[in-house]
Amino acid sequence: MDNCLVICKRLLETLKVPYTGKFLKEKILTHPQYPSLLSISDTLEEYGVESIAVKLGPDRLDDFPLPGIVQISMVNGSFFSAITAVSENSVSLFDEKGKQKGVSRLDFLKSWTGVSLLVEAREDAAEPEINQKIRDQQIIKGVAMIGVVSFLGWLGLGLVEHEASGLFLSYFMLKLLGLSISSILLWYQHDKENPALQKFCSGGKSVDCNSVLDSKTFQLVDGRINPSLMAFAYFFAGIGLLVSSDLSSMTFLAWISLATIPVVLYSFYYQSMVIKKWCRFCLLIQGVLILEALTILGGEFWGGGISISAVSLFVFLFTGVILGGILIKPLLGFKDEIFKAKRELAKLKSNKELFEAVLSRSRKIQNKPEGLGILLKGEKLKYQVIKVCNPYCGPCSEVHPILESLFDRGNIDLQILFTPGRGDEQKEKTIRHLLAVDGKGNSGYIREALDFWHGAKKKDYVQFATQYPINGELNLQEEKVKLMEDWCERENIAYTPTLFIDGYELPKEYKVEDLKYLLD
Repeated sequence: MDNCLVICKRLLETLKVPYTGKFLKEKILTHPQYPSLLSISDTLEEYGVESIAVKLGPDRLDDFPLPGIVQISMVNGSFFSAITAVSENSVSLFDEKGKQKGVSRLDFLKSWTGVSLLVEAREDAAEPEINQKIRDQQIIKGVAMIGVVSFLGWLGLGLVEHEASGLFLSYFMLKLLGLSISSILLWYQHDKENPALQKFCSGGKSVDCNSVLDSKTFQLVDGRINPSLMAFAYFFAGIGLLVSSDLSSMTFLAWISLATIPVVLYSFYYQSMVIKKWCRFCLLIQGVLILEALTILGGEFWGGGISISAVSLFVFLFTGVILGGILIKPLLGFKDEIFKAKRELAKLKSNKELFEAVLSRSRKIQNKPEGLGILLKGEKLKYQVIKVCNPYCGPCSEVHPILESLFDRGNIDLQILFTPGRGDEQKEKTIRHLLAVDGKGNSGYIREALDFWHGAKKKDYVQFATQYPINGELNLQEEKVKLMEDWCERENIAYTPTLFIDGYELPKEYKVEDLKYLLD
């Protein structure tokens, strides 16, 4: 399990900041400096969690603002942990694997390097567009629930048609139970970071699902066929045969159930005597298989003949699931390969020397826009950024918070120019209003106005004008607007947003998001 990812998860959970695993994983794993404290810090910024990296001495532990992230040095390397409580004798933390535990204060101080990340969540801290994502997840869960209910209804109709006996129903329910357990086991093998499944699959020195599932003894076809997939295929094929065929198929299934007993005994022996580790999910499946065999013995289902159609259908369903699992498994890991490729690309694009070389070959401004638009002065100027935008342009609003964040760091001057209204009265009025607000000479006020405008889902000029009133200054902006329009035409501004860094247009190979790694 990835240490940076799991510790970031635990910290967000402790801070009660809503998040989705998909977004968090992408942000962490595609960061150009992954794995590092910087990758965690930049990711937390996406959630509205402010942070600062510091190095503290052991005497500052009692003053440590909680929760926070610390670097721990161990024999097998350095890791990050999230501490949640500090007392006179102990420290409560999430360790490098995300498990919560308490350690003695002395042991903690011995392993703590002093490197720490102090964090503070804003009141509105949350993942971007989290409400929409939650609604999407609820819709998906609803559709899945309808699918499950429909599937169970189909199974029920099949049982009614077959006029199933009590023992037959018991056998069927065992198949359904086995399918459920093997489904969860498949889920665990794909998402080993899930805290609920992790808690069930670990507990003490003798319980470790990974040791059993990842054992080469239980792996076939270079690991593409594993116990969880085979168990799922077995139970799925059995249920499919029970519902799709008549009761004569029970004879074949009875012999198959009895044939699983040697597998159960070998699995039990291997876990207890060879690797000396237990997989709780495996034990549950072994229990279901034993109960199946006992049910078969009690009902004497093997007394009839075996039909070729029953064998063919079982083999078809079983091999179909196995082949499907083999084909799907590489696709499940494909995202990690994509994240790795994105991270390597981000590393390349965050190379300042390369960026400056590409930037110097880009289009250069021919006419300096001095005195035009809105100018926000940085505290420790390193770069001059010019943003040419349209107040009603969606992408322009999307890049605003990124540029605002760069400005907050004090490294850039941010000059905002607007493209011509070209007869669009509403657009021209909005531009004049923004310039009039800027004309009041209050940097904080114009920044607040820009945030309000770009942050609004629906651009409503009347609401904006009410929030930031002006008294007759609109007509005084005509000359400023005309000068901006002339500049845009001379510079052949063809689209918005157009960005210039130190007088050179941002190369098409770079996105605005890349600037946060370059302009620091």
